[in-house]
Amino acid sequence: MTWVSWYACTVPSTSSLPEYAGKALNVVGGYVTVCKEPWGLATMFDAYLGFMAFWLYIAWRENNNFVRFGWWVALMLLGNFAIAGYALRCLLGNADESDLTKIFFTKKSS
Repeated sequence: MTWVSWYACTVPSTSSLPEYAGKALNVVGGYVTVCKEPWGLATMFDAYLGFMAFWLYIAWRENNNFVRFGWWVALMLLGNFAIAGYALRCLLGNADESDLTKIFFTKKSS
């Protein structure tokens, strides 16, 4: 993160976004366009490092490698929507529990 933020601060940037005004972009085209911009690249690094950090929490909590991999795919494709989904899954799966520490900081049993 330090490197990509430093890079974004020091590289002269002229926005390439106006060249896409009025044109429809698909997801991949939009991603490539954003990553061409130094701060867009920094934002992507920040977001995906955050998703990976949350996945480490999921990997610690879950005991099934298939479930761990499924959540990794969901995080890489859906980002914060997947994080919200995991939190809701934890809450709804423990509806009778009122202690949030027990809900979120207890490893799942086999």
